[in-house]
Amino acid sequence: SGKYVHGGRIESHGCHISAESGKYISLMWQALLLPCAHPEPTSSQPGGGKHCVTATVRLTPARIYAGTAIAVAAASAAVIPAGPTARQQSPGAVRAALRALRLDNDMAALLAHGALADAAADVLAQAVAVDSARGRTATADLDWRRVRRSTLAALVSDDIPFLLWARLLHEASHRYVLAARRVLSPPLARALTHPASLAATKALLSQIVYESATAVAYLGLQAYMRGGGAAEAWAEVRAKFWRVWVDGLAFFSATYLVVFALPHYSMQVVVDNIASLVFNMYLSHVSHRKRGPPVPHSNSFCPR
Repeated sequence: SGKYVHGGRIESHGCHISAESGKYISLMWQALLLPCAHPEPTSSQPGGGKHCVTATVRLTPARIYAGTAIAVAAASAAVIPAGPTARQQSPGAVRAALRALRLDNDMAALLAHGALADAAADVLAQAVAVDSARGRTATADLDWRRVRRSTLAALVSDDIPFLLWARLLHEASHRYVLAARRVLSPPLARALTHPASLAATKALLSQIVYESATAVAYLGLQAYMRGGGAAEAWAEVRAKFWRVWVDGLAFFSATYLVVFALPHYSMQVVVDNIASLVFNMYLSHVSHRKRGPPVPHSNSFCPR
């Protein structure tokens, strides 16, 4: 497999991952993918009820920060798009096979990267709350059902739609450039098809159209999956949408200029996933902030 243990560290192809961080990463995915075996009562979760606590590793905010950073960095390095000759240039049969697998499954790789970033965002949001209240060395009993809810809400409201949205803008911009160069004077065509002009136009459209839709979807899905039903989801959107949209405008105005200035479609998605990790920490905090009476837990999305 190319891996060996040395001095309590797992080493693989020049990448060094501490055993402790590796256990955290494994724990995070296990908790996300498997049902909760030992739910415990909590009063912090909106709607009351129970949440999943996994005690395989004693998690603290400091360990969560380190493990999450390693997981996201490794995943980002794995999905960064390669050049067209990457198959021939990759040394070693194993690395060449892995690179070919990545190139043949572009959409799946980008979605997996987005899902990891979504999960990391909620994990970090919970860790920051513990850090702020009790310090970096305090035990953080993560609510894994909340992590699953947030991951699914972000996938449905943002990751999958952004793959389609970015592809649409990418292809439309190529057609626009060709048409502009045919019908406009050369100086005007150069100005309107300059990469900076195209990036600014895409950023503006994304903020007005895309971010409005994704904010509504995320807030509504979070409330609905907590068991509130359609009425509670709509009330959540009405109460929190404007603040989320304004904060998103401040965050994504510059971010989208960077994202859409990148020439490679896959790279745009990777960078957006990383930026969305930061913003989704904020979204997770806002969506789990109590707005009014507790939501009944009997209709919760999460399995008991």
